[in-house]
Amino acid sequence: MPQAVGTAQHALLALADLLLPAPCPGCGADGERWCAACRDRWRRPALLDLPGLPPVIALAPYGGSAREALLAYKERGRRELARPLAEHVAGGLRAHDVPPAALVPAPSRPAAARARGGDHVLRLARAVVRGAARSEPGVPCVARALALGRRAVDAVGLDAAARAENLARHLRLRPRGLPPPGCAVVLLDDVLTTGATARAATRLLAAAGRPVDAIVVLTVADPRAPRSLVRVGTDRPPVSPGRCP
Repeated sequence: MPQAVGTAQHALLALADLLLPAPCPGCGADGERWCAACRDRWRRPALLDLPGLPPVIALAPYGGSAREALLAYKERGRRELARPLAEHVAGGLRAHDVPPAALVPAPSRPAAARARGGDHVLRLARAVVRGAARSEPGVPCVARALALGRRAVDAVGLDAAARAENLARHLRLRPRGLPPPGCAVVLLDDVLTTGATARAATRLLAAAGRPVDAIVVLTVADPRAPRSLVRVGTDRPPVSPGRCP
């Protein structure tokens, strides 16, 4: 029943979007599906240095219009945002010289995915691949290598230790979804808060012989993050994982 309700809600939202002008998800401007000013906040990809992790490419801080746009896509049925968000993901990868790679989406809790009408990060990863296929057919690819168990709890409100414990108990590998051997691997997620998901996912993938070459997050929620962001055009060396075979 919850899945049917969630699907019906998203269908109604999609119908309303066809009949009424959709407001900008960032600032609420009438008739603007995503206004230029709000979209521009996503055009400055940056590298974030986190101990024990590969390079993290962050598209925007988790605040203001960027936060509102993400919540609109994730929680409020604005599925049409998957395509422009995917373009920003692809732009971030290009800006940091990441070649075509297998995108591993960070998984949602099953209950949350049902309530939202689907896994929003998986949908985003597929949109990135569809966009890339128009310019370079065959790559990148989506590798559904990770899953969260049914008993995983919502991470909102958990501190770093509790998030790590939750993931240690419930995040697991999907062997059939592992990237091809020798393929570059990029982990994709929506929000980086404590880094617990990134660390748990990279450990699992490395243990399976698929080390993560780079991480892409739509937003960074850690208020300390902007101080350690290294903007495009600095002297930092580019990310250079190998290509998919």
